[in-house]
Amino acid sequence: MKRSLFLVIAMLCLGTTAVQAQLLAVKTDVLMDALMVPNLNAELVVGERSSINASAFCSKKIYNKDIRMVGLMPEYRFWMSGRPMSREFIGLAVMGVRYNLTWDKKIYNGNAIGAGVTFGYSFNLSSHWDLECYGSVGAVYYDQKYDRVDNKEEKLSNRHNSYGYSVIPFKLGISFSYIIK
Repeated sequence: MKRSLFLVIAMLCLGTTAVQAQLLAVKTDVLMDALMVPNLNAELVVGERSSINASAFCSKKIYNKDIRMVGLMPEYRFWMSGRPMSREFIGLAVMGVRYNLTWDKKIYNGNAIGAGVTFGYSFNLSSHWDLECYGSVGAVYYDQKYDRVDNKEEKLSNRHNSYGYSVIPFKLGISFSYIIK
């Protein structure tokens, strides 16, 4: 997994042919921050109208709920305005998430992968600061095991496996970005 991620990032970096004025942006998603999910995004311009955005996130507890997850979401963006990191864009995003959460007397442990289409708009606040609003809908495949907790004193019982597809909005956010020129 680490080797394949390194190869993808290396190919993306080597595939950049034109140097743009706005080459790199570092971001954070404030909606994920509000949910107490630390995240970091980076966007790299790879052409006249295109860029690659990669976001990583993880959490241990969300509002004192036992929700642990680690995820990565790379995305290719096509900027309709003719200039990357400005105005409206459409993107193709993929995601991979590993999670372990307790919800409604069940403990879920699994993985999810998915792909979808992202639509968004970037507001230029100044020469170095942007505000992005975006949403994405896609198909997600999950493979999980879950256990039912009948009583706090009892151990886990009835381990079940579950897998399938679901169409969900898997990326929704507002990001502040700092553009490094």
